Amino acid sequence: MVKEVTLDSSVLVSVFVEGDKFRLKARRIMEKVFSGQYRVVTSAIVFVEVCGAISRRVGADKALMVENQLVKWESMNFIAWRELTGKRMEEATELAVKLKLRGMDAIVIQVAREKKRILITFDDEMAEKAKIAVEVFTHACMKQPSVLEVSVEELHNLRKELSKKAEA
Repeated sequence: MVKEVTLDSSVLVSVFVEGDKFRLKARRIMEKVFSGQYRVVTSAIVFVEVCGAISRRVGADKALMVENQLVKWESMNFIAWRELTGKRMEEATELAVKLKLRGMDAIVIQVAREKKRILITFDDEMAEKAKIAVEVFTHACMKQPSVLEVSVEELHNLRKELSKKAEA
């Protein structure tokens, strides 16, 4: 059965930034998306946040590549973006006020909450506050893969699989 989850931008940024301390965990999450175990539904603001964060951390060229990849993943039905409607804005505002959240975090949590999706984030402050409103998975919930578990061959095969899916 496919489980709908909401990803915070912290997870997607970790997928794309080489050397990020949560990169292997983020890639494990994406493996579950690509294999059909997870279906990602998140706020459209996450798209903007990810591209901006990538541009700041590793440059505009990489951010443009990430933007194209996110569009491909949407066209392949791996990610669905939810717009900020008036109703979502009101609900997110209520969450922001009650839980003392940053505005963008409240919007992402609202998307998770509206259909009882699991929120996956690597932002510890967001996760702690969100627990009141939604079920939360963090980096601490995931087993740290060892070097032996993640071989170069596995990473190469994942890259091949993604390339094939992107070409389809």
